[in-house]
Amino acid sequence: MTALSEGLMRFPFSHGEFRSRRELLLEEMRRRGMDAALVSNGPNFFYLTGMPINVSLGLFTLLLKKDGSGYWLGRRTEMSNVRVYSDVMEWSEEGAAILDEEEPYEALARGVTKIIGANAVLGVELATGFLPPSGLDIFRRVAPSLHVVDSSGMVETLRAVKSTEEVELLRQSGRMTADTLKKGIASIKEGMTDSALSAVLYTEALRLGSESFAWGPTVTVGRRSAMAHSTFANLPMRRGELINMEMAAAVSRYCAPCFRIAIIGRPSEEARSFHDASLAGLQAGLKGIGPGMTSHEADRIVREAIDRAGYLEYFTVRAAYSVGIGFAPSWDEDHIMKLRPKDRRIIKPGMVFHLVPALYKLGVGAVCCSSSIVVTDNGVEVLTPIEPQLFVVE
Repeated sequence: MTALSEGLMRFPFSHGEFRSRRELLLEEMRRRGMDAALVSNGPNFFYLTGMPINVSLGLFTLLLKKDGSGYWLGRRTEMSNVRVYSDVMEWSEEGAAILDEEEPYEALARGVTKIIGANAVLGVELATGFLPPSGLDIFRRVAPSLHVVDSSGMVETLRAVKSTEEVELLRQSGRMTADTLKKGIASIKEGMTDSALSAVLYTEALRLGSESFAWGPTVTVGRRSAMAHSTFANLPMRRGELINMEMAAAVSRYCAPCFRIAIIGRPSEEARSFHDASLAGLQAGLKGIGPGMTSHEADRIVREAIDRAGYLEYFTVRAAYSVGIGFAPSWDEDHIMKLRPKDRRIIKPGMVFHLVPALYKLGVGAVCCSSSIVVTDNGVEVLTPIEPQLFVVE
């Protein structure tokens, strides 16, 4: 590591692991007949290179050629990241720094053509949104001979199963998440605002070593919690109201989320029954999910437990979604893998999910006791060590 990069970054994995990931991607590119692929999704080029940025202010891409060489093309301001990382990303270099006064898609097309030639087959992540229809039209007008094919999901397929090193980072995140939630629950008192509780969660996670969050924490109280993904609004917490807390600490950008419910004073029978139904779904999933079954079968295990409790009409989501790398605006990898009805994909050891038996009822609120889990050879391991109970604060 040079003096330029020393003290500015922390590489989460060995160079060997990054090389292995790149070789797997190159093998898939060759199988599909691609001369090169544009990687535009921040988590994807973090997975391939370890450069932890999620650029939202301007175009930024990694162009990987089938010979293994890589080139960064994007906004000139963001190229400072490439220059700092250049000594540890020995296989990639700056390809084109796009000026703010340039039309970015024209500049991208010119840069790509210069590197790979005018008649190459180019994979583009069309599902990421980095190249909207108007941008794609400009790109094709400037480079009409390039054969653009959709490479969406190509990197994500590699990300679905986590390595041993990735799982260890998720364990660290899970422990940090659990300890932060415990601190937050211990701080709750009548009249405290949801914003103040969120501040406790922020502060404690950062104190324990979390990086900037990918999302949240989400903290909502009472009936407002039935508004999915709503969060704090400086509202006071009153006795008998549900208090929702969901968060994920970030360790080298890896996030293991967890959802917990608290209540001040004695819970109503309805609140306790809702929580019992969510807990039944969680426990069924922890006991029954394992490698070799389909996504559909795993979802059914959770769904049937909630149905037996009589609350299936309030279970409006899939049973679980993949998690791993987290950049704003979200920690989820729902687009990579999820446990849902009619999905016949096979669950494999090393896959990591946020198991979310969430129940929503307008007029009552939301209840969810969740866990992040990693699939093992014979079941699952819980990554978020905090009891899935309804926390009653006196």
